[in-house]
Amino acid sequence: HTPGYGSAAKYIGSITKEVIRDGLVYDQQNVTLLEIMGRNAGWLTGAAALAKCEDCEGPDMIFLPEIPFDVENFMKKVEELHKRKKSVVVAISEGVKMADGRYVCELTGTIDYVDAFGHRQLTGTARYLAEKISREVGCKTRAIEFNSLQRCASHIVSRVDITEAFQVGGAAVKAAFEGETGKMIILKRVSDDPYICVTDIYDVHKVANVEKKVPREWINEAGDYVTEEFVSYIKPLIQAELTPIMVDGLPRHLYYTDVEQKQSR
Repeated sequence: HTPGYGSAAKYIGSITKEVIRDGLVYDQQNVTLLEIMGRNAGWLTGAAALAKCEDCEGPDMIFLPEIPFDVENFMKKVEELHKRKKSVVVAISEGVKMADGRYVCELTGTIDYVDAFGHRQLTGTARYLAEKISREVGCKTRAIEFNSLQRCASHIVSRVDITEAFQVGGAAVKAAFEGETGKMIILKRVSDDPYICVTDIYDVHKVANVEKKVPREWINEAGDYVTEEFVSYIKPLIQAELTPIMVDGLPRHLYYTDVEQKQSR
């Protein structure tokens, strides 16, 4: 896994729980779609399953980009859930694709921006499906894009994640002093119980712009949820917290002053 993944997963699991609780407040039928980052890999979207615990039933469905997405089949599943439940919550990846290879968000006709790698900006999947549900099922819908929040919510970081980030930084400096070049530091899990992770170096050319997909066996047969193996993989990465320093009720971020920057030069 990459540094930062544990904290992003922790945020997604936490906010998914809170959105589910919020949907139960209103005495009316509603469907909420959570659009989560990840392009063509569902690691972040799958983290929504962390919300399922003794005080929360978790999202009703989770759709990862590793499985072709059938819009009409999805609509049928939502209708069935809608008949049985007051509030339906679905986590869906921004990068889910239909069988013909098109992203669902392309159905909105609003994708314009392309980055330096030739990747189109993926946005609008949840909005498109929410509008379709509203029209065809006839209930209140909400489309929530977690967007940048899932990668910048430093108030809910994982202590395990922070510790590993420091380890990666130290290993990178050591490798540089030893003359390594064209390499990157990676994290390798040695043990699940107890959780043990070590650093290693790897050829960056074999990693850059390559996607690591969620294994098919970690997605259920129906393709609308993740398995316990997936959740077990994530759980060690979200453990413990690093409470932010609060000043006047807001978190204080570390920064360099002009004097410190001059001294560091």
